[in-house]
Amino acid sequence: MRLKILAEGSTKWQRFVRHWGLSILIDDDILFDTFGSPDYVVKQLKRFEIDISKITHIVISHDDWDHVTGLWKILERNKDVMVYVCPHFRPEIKAKIKWYGARIVEAEGVLDLRDNIYLSGELTGKHRDFDIPEQYLVIKTAKGVVVITGCAHPGIVEITQHAKAAFGSDTRLLIGGFHLKDHTIEETRDIILKLKALGVSQVIPFHCTGRIAQELFNKEFGRDCIIPTEGQDIDI
Repeated sequence: MRLKILAEGSTKWQRFVRHWGLSILIDDDILFDTFGSPDYVVKQLKRFEIDISKITHIVISHDDWDHVTGLWKILERNKDVMVYVCPHFRPEIKAKIKWYGARIVEAEGVLDLRDNIYLSGELTGKHRDFDIPEQYLVIKTAKGVVVITGCAHPGIVEITQHAKAAFGSDTRLLIGGFHLKDHTIEETRDIILKLKALGVSQVIPFHCTGRIAQELFNKEFGRDCIIPTEGQDIDI
């Protein structure tokens, strides 16, 4: 199984110009999040010679603009897909998906997507005092689970704990946005130690993780911390 970093925005400048978010392709058929720039994510699909017609599943981790906006350009080109959302996503987002003609699945609890790939179901996080429904994706392997997060609003430690309880395994690889960009160094160090105590063995932190947090992960995990680039393939 292969993950490809299709698009990502992680710096303050990228956030300012709205080149922000992430999108990860799993094999040829599953797209996790769709980035914040619709034209850019389509450009990346063409750049890496990805056949959009082969994408059959699109998972939206949460309905913030930087994870869902690219969806509309993709659905213009391929509406024969299942789009997986949380039940408490904004009604207008769900209505728009249906308007494009895609099938929509509201993942309330753990959901079997396909062979050894699962969705967590809806968890709840907070950002600026607002509740944010969010889901993560899990790939089961012989060495533990791979957990893919969009922004980890429910908390990256809480997500890892949930994955351990729901799937009965330590997290072999934790990848995505960990939402630590506004945390202090002390808070981030404490989170990293908790993740290691939970059995996390490898991390690929980007997007809203924050540069300082990335440096701290790199210091603690060494070669088991990868700071990804667009187009990078990760074999699972």
